[in-house]
Amino acid sequence: MNINQIKSNLKMNKFYFCNYSFQRDSMVNDGEFDINLTKNIQKIADHTYEVELVTIIEKEDMKLEIVAKAEFIYEAEDYSREESLIETNTVAIMFPFIRSQVSLMTSQPGMTPIVLPAINAKKLIS
Repeated sequence: MNINQIKSNLKMNKFYFCNYSFQRDSMVNDGEFDINLTKNIQKIADHTYEVELVTIIEKEDMKLEIVAKAEFIYEAEDYSREESLIETNTVAIMFPFIRSQVSLMTSQPGMTPIVLPAINAKKLIS
């Protein structure tokens, strides 16, 4: 099959982490944590969007905040599904990078790494 026949109409550009903040005690106990994930989608031009995902993970002995941004361009013959795809697919594309960064930042001496689960991006309300 020709890859051009199945490629996505949504293209991600300029993905980057614009802010990190990690505060922790000398020893971080294994256990439950609270996670807050928020998204902000801003249309910056016709069919072009800036998406910001803020992830905050907290427990009594640590707090991690990561802010990721990306630009997305939607190009299609039919734009009727553009809004719904921007709302969900942008998050689904960005979140694996956030998951990886959280695991990397928490793989430190004196703590158990945090591995975030995959998410259902449709359930994330703006």
